[in-house]
This record gives sequence, C-alpha cells and structure tokens, in this order.
Amino acid sequence: MTTSNVAAKAHSAHSMGTLTVISWTLGPTDDMPATPFLMVYSLGDGQHGPEAVEAELRTTLEDMGVQIGGIVVDAGQDRGVGAHLLVEAGRAVLTLPFMNAQCLVPPEWQAAAYETGHVIVKIPVVPWPDARPGVPVTEDGLKAFLMDDHVVRNSGLIAVPVSRIQG
Repeated sequence: MTTSNVAAKAHSAHSMGTLTVISWTLGPTDDMPATPFLMVYSLGDGQHGPEAVEAELRTTLEDMGVQIGGIVVDAGQDRGVGAHLLVEAGRAVLTLPFMNAQCLVPPEWQAAAYETGHVIVKIPVVPWPDARPGVPVTEDGLKAFLMDDHVVRNSGLIAVPVSRIQG
C-alpha cells in the first residue's frame, strides 16, 4: 500500500483542484533495476468541476512542453520543462511550474531513485477522485487507475533527474 500526499492546499480552490502525489516502483527484473515513479493527480474538485480540471492540466502540461499521451520528456535535457526533484531522508520534494510537493517515500523507492538517477513523473489530466490524501491506496486500486486506457492516453510523462543535498 502507498499513501497519497497533498501537494498544496492552495490548489483546492484553484481550477486544478486538490493536487496529490503518490509514489511507487516497478521492478526490479533480471534485466533492469527498479524504476521509481511519482504520480501527480487531481481529485477533480476545482472551482469549475472535473472537466475544467482536465482542460487546465492539459494546457499547463502542453505549455511545459509535455505531450499528453506521448513520449517521456527528459527534464535533465530540456530545462524549459521546469521540473526539479530533491530526494533525501525518505522524502521526495517535487517542484513543477504549477506546484511544489513533498512526498514520503519508502527506502526501496529512494534506493531506486539514487540507482537510476531519475524518477518518472506521471501526470494524468484525468482526475482520480477515489484516491484521497492521507488515505492508503491499495496496490490493486493504483494499478487499476494507472492501467486504465483513458488514463494512459491522457497522461504526461517526465523523467526528472534526482538531486541530493551536497554535504
């Protein structure tokens, strides 16, 4: 199980609604190390309803240069995307042009982030009203949302390099 984290309460009244962040990993396999992911999603509770949330997120991602349903954008190569990630002490601190969020991450997620040097950030424009901040999400519930064809076709993907505190 993974627990979602509220990205910023200020977004509750904003047109994107409440933005939430959740972490998970895929793998490892015999051929590849574990891949760490973060997902930023809206509950769809924006001022003008779920359809307006979807339109706002779509426009925002496209303005960042992130293609919806397209290839993974490499934020390390394309600095104009404006995505940054600090991973330290069991936390992922994600900065995007439209939000800042802190997410607790398990040790295996942090280790995978350090090993791969980047995290894939998935941002579906489709709201996920069933996943409430602070409430555990089952693995089956997360998989069902992530694998839903409509969600897959309507998500942006960004590979964000992992930064660490220099000491």
